Amino acid sequence: MKYKITEQENYALIEIIESRLNENHHTNLRELLTDIKSKKINHVILNMKSITYFNITSLPTFLFGNSLFKELGSFVLCEIPIALEKIIKSNPSAHKIDFVPTLEEAIESIILTDLDNMLKNEV
Repeated sequence: MKYKITEQENYALIEIIESRLNENHHTNLRELLTDIKSKKINHVILNMKSITYFNITSLPTFLFGNSLFKELGSFVLCEIPIALEKIIKSNPSAHKIDFVPTLEEAIESIILTDLDNMLKNEV
């Protein structure tokens, strides 16, 4: 799987540089997410702007990423294909996956999650 990863102070941005995301990429993506988590990074943005083909077989990988990062941070998909948006909206188990239209909104979502977590810890 071709991708570009950018680590910021409080999140990792993974940009998938493939037009198709299929079952052959799932193991690579899971390993990448596990590696990021081992670096104590609590937030991941998965930018999918290059993806033109997607099928439901990738959904468990996104659910894995969501469960891996949701406890202390966030896992946000952005610039997703319409087909993926439809799958997430129609699949009850996928409703917990956060997705936003743009990268800027994904970064804002992470900032809000950090603020929310700080407020919860102050109480």
